[in-house]
Amino acid sequence: MSSLTHASSLLRSRAGLKAEPAAQARLERLLQESATLAGIPVDDYVSMVDTQPAAFDDLLDRVTVQHSAFFRDPAQFAALDHLARRADQSQHVVWSAACGNGQEPYSLAMALDETGRGDWQVVATDVSFHALARAEKAHYTETEVQGLSNERRHRYLTPSQDGYDVVPSIRRRVRIAHHNLALDEATSIVPKPAIVFCRNVLMYFGREESTACIQRIASAMASGGHLFLGHSDSPGPMTRFFAEVWVAGVHCYQRLAAVPVASVVGKQSAGARPPRDLPGLLTEGDRAAASGDLRAAVRAFRQATYLDPNVAIAYFQLGAALELAGDAREARRAFGAAGLAMVNGDGSEDISGLGGYTRRDLASAIAYKLTGAVR
Repeated sequence: MSSLTHASSLLRSRAGLKAEPAAQARLERLLQESATLAGIPVDDYVSMVDTQPAAFDDLLDRVTVQHSAFFRDPAQFAALDHLARRADQSQHVVWSAACGNGQEPYSLAMALDETGRGDWQVVATDVSFHALARAEKAHYTETEVQGLSNERRHRYLTPSQDGYDVVPSIRRRVRIAHHNLALDEATSIVPKPAIVFCRNVLMYFGREESTACIQRIASAMASGGHLFLGHSDSPGPMTRFFAEVWVAGVHCYQRLAAVPVASVVGKQSAGARPPRDLPGLLTEGDRAAASGDLRAAVRAFRQATYLDPNVAIAYFQLGAALELAGDAREARRAFGAAGLAMVNGDGSEDISGLGGYTRRDLASAIAYKLTGAVR
């Protein structure tokens, strides 16, 4: 087994990261750089990664990307507000799974503070110790706090010499812990969360790892709880554990009890067939993918590209569905078409289908799919 294959196998078995062919060149470069820094041959470095947890963690930190922002996808935070204000008066936990550098869990804590629900706690976890260290520090630069309004900056941040610190009252609401979504350890770390934010994580996982991750999250959640995923995630079959619902107009998943949950919170029925326009086809494709009907998902996303061949989002979603179905060649073609649509576009494309994410976020996701590098 080559050192590259060995390292790729370790990252997949221990962290769930899929071994995409496009990402191998980047991993090979990282292995060579790390081995050079350690002053040893690449084969010896990979053996050290295999046998020494600290070396594996260091490589994992370099491979994964902890890009985040405050209140990324504002509509999902509005849905959190909706749920928190209508919940009973008992204590509840919100789990920020794969919290990155901490902007997401602190945004959750700020949003909960605005509801007046002092009995809610946020648990923030990540596989990267480097990311957790930054989250613990709770210090962010001017660029990193762009997602916060002036009012929130004034209320929740304290200016420092080179940036801002999150105020102690918000930091106390967030408990930070190491956790690997590829392992069965969530129930011992996160006690029955009522709400889970696990966004733009599954896109890095292989199909089997993604399915197993959803099952682990479901096992950790309280019955009736709500799961929010990222718009670039392709979760695969969900119906065994979750029902699709709409909360304040936002699509998410509700944890099933013994009897399937039929109720829907918000403005749109989960069972209603969306209109056959571009947004409707994208929604139809998302639902089909979530229920495990990948053929229907591919069909819906492909029809969306027929409606408008210049929409990058439609091609990206098509690529994600094809990738989940195991058709790597066609998936790459779709991701390439998404990139071409972005290059040829004039910047006026409606990206509401990204639920608050920016064109730069979409470009970064496309770049990762094609090269394994994030822009």
